[in-house]
Amino acid sequence: MKPNETGLSIRALAIIAHKFRTSLSIINGYSEAVLVQADKEKFSPFTAKALDEINVQGRHLAELVRKLGAFNKVMESSPKALEKKTLGLKELLKDCASQAVLQEKNDTGLETTDAGKTMVKRGTFIDIDCPANLSLNANEEMVRLGIEELLSNAIKFNNKMEKNIKVQVANHGDSISISVRDYGVGVRPQDVGRIFEPFFQVDDDFTGQISGLGLGLPMVQRIAQLHGGSASVVSDRGLGSIFTVKFAR
Repeated sequence: MKPNETGLSIRALAIIAHKFRTSLSIINGYSEAVLVQADKEKFSPFTAKALDEINVQGRHLAELVRKLGAFNKVMESSPKALEKKTLGLKELLKDCASQAVLQEKNDTGLETTDAGKTMVKRGTFIDIDCPANLSLNANEEMVRLGIEELLSNAIKFNNKMEKNIKVQVANHGDSISISVRDYGVGVRPQDVGRIFEPFFQVDDDFTGQISGLGLGLPMVQRIAQLHGGSASVVSDRGLGSIFTVKFAR
C-alpha cells in the first residue's frame, strides 16, 4: 500500500473503521454504565471481573479504530490540501510527551521537573532538547500524530524498569529534524528496511503481545512526506533505536 495508492485498500480500511466505531461505542457505553451500577447490583467477583475486562478490551479496540481512522486520513491527504500554521515546537513536543505517557495501559500520572524538560511516569523519562523559539509551519494535527506515535513506540518497545527517551530537535535551515531515541530492544538488521511497511510488526521479544496494527510507522513516514520531508531509523539490536522525521521549512 503505497502513499499514492488510495483506492480500494484505503476505502476498505475506512469502511471497517466506521463499522467498528459504531458497534464499539455501544459496547463501551453499556459496559461503562453497568460498571457504574456494580456496587448497587452486588455482582459476583467473576461477573465484576468479566465486565471490567470487557470494558478494558473495548477501550483498547476503540483506540485501535481511532488509529486506523487517523492512518486513513493521513494516507488520503495531499500536500496541497494541508492546512498549515506556525507551531511552537517545544511546547508541542511537551504536550505530545504527556499524551504518549498517558496512553499507556498502566499510566498512573505525570510529573514535570522545574526545568520543564523531563516527563516522568513510573520510571519513564522523556527528555526534550529543543530550542525555545524554534517554530515550524505545518499541519498541527498530523505533526502531533507522528510525534505521539514515535514516543508511544519508544515506551512500548522497551521492557526495562527504567525507560529513558531522548527527543532532539535540529534546525538545518531549510528543514527541521526531530529525533526520538530510545534504549529498548532495537530492531533486527533484516527488519530495519521493512518497519515502514503497512501491517509489518516487530514483536518477537514480547511474544506477540505488542498491541497495534503495524500502521503507525507508515503513517509517520507519510506525514513527513506530506511536509516535504522523510522518515528514517538507525537501530542497534539490544541497544535501542533512533527514529528521525524531517520536515521542510
